[in-house]
Amino acid sequence: MLQVDVFWVYGIGAMAATAAGRQLARMGKEKARFGRNPPFGNEYFALLLLYLSLIFVPEALWLTWNFPHWETMQLVGSLEEIPAWGIVLAAVGDIAVAVLGYWVAWRLMSRGRFYAAHLQWMLGYFLFFFMLIHGWDGSGWQRFLYDPTVEGGVLWTSGTYMNPLDFATSRVALTLYAMALPTLLPLVLWGYRWLREGYQLEKLPPEKAKRLATAGVGFYLAGVGLTFLSAALVTALIQGLSTLLWLPLSALLGFLVFLLLLYPLALRKEAPLRSAFRKYLRTD
Repeated sequence: MLQVDVFWVYGIGAMAATAAGRQLARMGKEKARFGRNPPFGNEYFALLLLYLSLIFVPEALWLTWNFPHWETMQLVGSLEEIPAWGIVLAAVGDIAVAVLGYWVAWRLMSRGRFYAAHLQWMLGYFLFFFMLIHGWDGSGWQRFLYDPTVEGGVLWTSGTYMNPLDFATSRVALTLYAMALPTLLPLVLWGYRWLREGYQLEKLPPEKAKRLATAGVGFYLAGVGLTFLSAALVTALIQGLSTLLWLPLSALLGFLVFLLLLYPLALRKEAPLRSAFRKYLRTD
């Protein structure tokens, strides 16, 4: 979905930078001798761009072409309703935002703030899931669970959604299954490889570097799951408050409550999440 992809790619860009954080730090020290320390002239950034241009963006365009209603979160009824500049903007925007996520994470790491850099990909995935579940009006999950191509072409209306089991066999869902492997496998493989290389730079034994890289990939996946649960929690808070208050006010209060819960768990100096990052990804 175009509206959620912009947050997803920010998380992907930040993930790429943090997974290769040790290598980028080493390159930075070497290039600093010559008075420069650019984040982009390396294989990690090149592979990120290749992934976006050869896999992620083409898949988004495929979905837009075949399922324009679903890919736009049910905002349009046909491909003809999407202006050409909108397609171009979505494609360019995905790449630009991924580069932004990569750059922000790199910038934080270059200042020694590795934990803050990792929080960037968690932020991207949190917003990705929040937009997917809640959306801008509380109907994100309903928009997701509706494929007009198997509902006789009837367009989505507020409050409409398919039974999850029915949607699981829809044309949209089958296309997503086919795209899952080429979308996710490179991220897992690169994450493992780059983490392993980074640990080897610390002169760790190869077997220990492999174990730490495997644990690191598992921690990334667990972190993504945690962002999903967090987005679901915020959605539940907003939905509960919206029965009593105006929706924008409910959203504001819902996020405020979430931040109050988040601070002791993730933001303070000795927060459990920070300790987990130290243990599994050896951050600051």
